Amino acid sequence: MKALSILFLLIAACGLTQNHATAAEPVKLIFDTDIGNDIDDALALAVIHALQSRGECELLAVTSSKDNPYSTLYCDVVNTFYGRPEIPLGRVEQGKTPKDGSYVRKVVEYAPEGKPVFPRQYDSADQLPEAVSLLRKTLAAQPDHSVALVVVGFSTNIARLLKSPADDISPLTGKELVSQKVKLLSQMIGRFEPGKPASFHEYNVREDVPAARTLFELWPENVPVVASGWEIGRAIQNRSTSILNDYNYVKYHPIKLGYEYWHKMPYDRPTYDLTSVLYAVRPDRGYFGKSAPGQLKINEAGKLEHHTEKAGKHYFLTVTPEQVVRTQEVLESLSSQPPSN
Repeated sequence: MKALSILFLLIAACGLTQNHATAAEPVKLIFDTDIGNDIDDALALAVIHALQSRGECELLAVTSSKDNPYSTLYCDVVNTFYGRPEIPLGRVEQGKTPKDGSYVRKVVEYAPEGKPVFPRQYDSADQLPEAVSLLRKTLAAQPDHSVALVVVGFSTNIARLLKSPADDISPLTGKELVSQKVKLLSQMIGRFEPGKPASFHEYNVREDVPAARTLFELWPENVPVVASGWEIGRAIQNRSTSILNDYNYVKYHPIKLGYEYWHKMPYDRPTYDLTSVLYAVRPDRGYFGKSAPGQLKINEAGKLEHHTEKAGKHYFLTVTPEQVVRTQEVLESLSSQPPSN
């Protein structure tokens, strides 16, 4: 009996050692978004919070490439709702798409009884730092090759970051900071499936072509890039049944309310931006396939192309019908997960 007890203790100790050895550190994330132009950005931010509650990532900062004050204030509402009001926020200056859109302002100011129902930390976006300065500050404070940069809107902020000079924040240029601190760019951008229409201009490229061109021209060669194209999010839908049934654990939910304002319910919506988040945090779980290595470039017509190169570090995601079913369930579950506190 004593020998058996010792054996059990040894097995348990071995299991603990193995678990400790294989436990992954949370992925450090920066989320750059044009939240307000589509509802998938909001769902993607909810996915990040769910993954952080599971200990899988740490959201270091959120920057907006939509030049509207309610874009960042909506992020403030969502971060506060999920119990993380301290997450730094940054706003773009002289950026694209200044109009409110259909939901961010309405959610931020939602007050059915005369007082806004969603608390937030900032009264005005003017209180927030400019995005590039926040990106530089955030990267400078992190260990080398530790940050996954998730970009799900225009390339405006990242192009400006890459072109930024050394300053009081860091003696490194923006390109040097990215090369030293970033381990992955996971970006929702472009369209890559065979037979795509020649006339198609993907939105995140189209709205700021010069910034997208700058990003891929200046991006450091040592940092991998994985693009989730239009066709990936289009194949994996966030269903209205999830919105109608999975968010009712509170009376007022900023994600559900935003979804309802975005379009008349019920409707299903592509998971464009959610896929880039999921890949950044869980790259090896088989949710997606990946193209051959290559180089991403903006062509003369202002479209993103992938040129296969054996030594390249740029890829785009692929997906099978089986992966669509599995990933749809995962994303709906994560985006509707209640706050952890």
